Amino acid sequence: MYKSCYSLKQSLCLHFFPPSGHSRQRANFTVFRIEDSALRDVNPDFPVLQNMPIFAGEMVRPCKDIDNVLQQICQRLRKLEKSDSEKTEEIGRLNRIINQKNVEIHNLKTELAKSKARVSELESQLDENDGSSPSSDKPEKNSSNSSVPPSKESIAAHELRRTKSLRKPSGRPSGGQSGHKGSTLQTVSTPNRIVRHEPEYCKCCGRPLGDVKYRKIRKTQVVDIKFVMETTEEQYYEKVCECGCVNNCDAPNCRIKYGDNLRALITYLSVVQCMPFKRIAELISDLCARKISEGTVQNILKESSKKASSAYEEIRKKVELSPVAGADETGAAVGKELHWNWIFQTDLLTYVYQMKSRGMEAIDSKFPNGLPNTTLVTDRHRSYFNMKVKNHQVCLAHLLRNAEYLNELDTEQNWSRRFIHLIGHAINIRRNRKITPRKVKIIKTKMKKLLGESLTHLDDEFEKFKKGILKVQEYLFTFLSDMHVPYDNNASERGVRKIKIKQKVSGCFRTDGGADDFAKLHSIAETAMKNGNSKFKAILAVVRQ
Repeated sequence: MYKSCYSLKQSLCLHFFPPSGHSRQRANFTVFRIEDSALRDVNPDFPVLQNMPIFAGEMVRPCKDIDNVLQQICQRLRKLEKSDSEKTEEIGRLNRIINQKNVEIHNLKTELAKSKARVSELESQLDENDGSSPSSDKPEKNSSNSSVPPSKESIAAHELRRTKSLRKPSGRPSGGQSGHKGSTLQTVSTPNRIVRHEPEYCKCCGRPLGDVKYRKIRKTQVVDIKFVMETTEEQYYEKVCECGCVNNCDAPNCRIKYGDNLRALITYLSVVQCMPFKRIAELISDLCARKISEGTVQNILKESSKKASSAYEEIRKKVELSPVAGADETGAAVGKELHWNWIFQTDLLTYVYQMKSRGMEAIDSKFPNGLPNTTLVTDRHRSYFNMKVKNHQVCLAHLLRNAEYLNELDTEQNWSRRFIHLIGHAINIRRNRKITPRKVKIIKTKMKKLLGESLTHLDDEFEKFKKGILKVQEYLFTFLSDMHVPYDNNASERGVRKIKIKQKVSGCFRTDGGADDFAKLHSIAETAMKNGNSKFKAILAVVRQ
């Protein structure tokens, strides 16, 4: 490019300004015209110049110095060269981006292939397990339409459960309702200590104000907590009576020990807040600047469990004599084995224990004579119906969820919808206290008729559901004849939920004894809460025994 410019300049200079040695006369002209043919003669391989405005074919402009024209040409050429360099750099950058994206696409294709292979493997396993087709259009079972626990449902089912509920909207606004007492922080008449804040110096002149009379303008109470671990030395003495008898106090056979408050706090954090041993030890160390080991935490829990044995047995005896009780069971990992946590509870009592068995062996170990004076509210687990009880009430919440699955399975039928409507009607007349013998008879007659209908034209799930209800048909509406009997077993499910939370946070129970300790102390805390007492104070009372 610069060579072309130089050739053009040299040609023009030779034409208008001959070299020295020749007769050199300065050309006197007022107009300098550059024709297209002249450009081609100078450099025919440089077409860019033909399109530049300064070289327009018919352009005529005054020129006094050929160097000015050449400088303008060189400046234009430099700008073109710079622009070309910038575009080259941009092209290089885009090529690098393209290469990076190609690598990402390749990785995604590899992951997609692996995912497809995994899906195919799972579909084949599903075929082998239940013989169903992978392309089946049956809805997925989750906690909202079956007895599947929320912990085992898929992400999609979890989102569906969050947005869909069997509970009808109340029409009330969210948050605290009108007349709700609330929990606003209140001042006390006798604070623990008083701190005075008085100005010491004048803001204007700096004069001290120590002797100036004061006037109280405002008071503010600050509610706070202290994290202080104090050491108390307990000294024990003996006294000799005139009769010669040596009298002394019962002193513990140890040099140092942890106090009752700290023991109760550790037990509370493990049982009520479900914290693992390591985090409990870290919390005590951070708050109180006193290091405590995980082994010490475990030993404290064992000691608390031993002291709770008498209260634990008392709860079992009272449950045995209760007129109404609910029962449920849930799996829990103990070491590498699957054990079962059982719950028998009332409005005021909670009794939890764990066993390896899920059958009558586990029930007979605690209630060998059954519950002869009790109406037992349960799901449809067979072992409960083998117990000696006064009466049964099956959980209608389970049945409603299962019926909701049938609605999703076949949207054209109305059998499951009629079932849900009938159960809902029974619950409503109980809630509104409009129960009459006639209404109860009508409901039972309609249910009998509904269960007598043939469902062979529908999916097999309908017939399976109906057969399950027929086995417990006489226990569907026990709650209509006894106002103390609930129509669901939600209280029992809430009672064993803490077991799942404990396992989710802390992992499995390491030993049989550890699982027993948790069940025992959990029973104490939940029973205290149902009776309007503090869980921590209940544990503290156990520790102080």
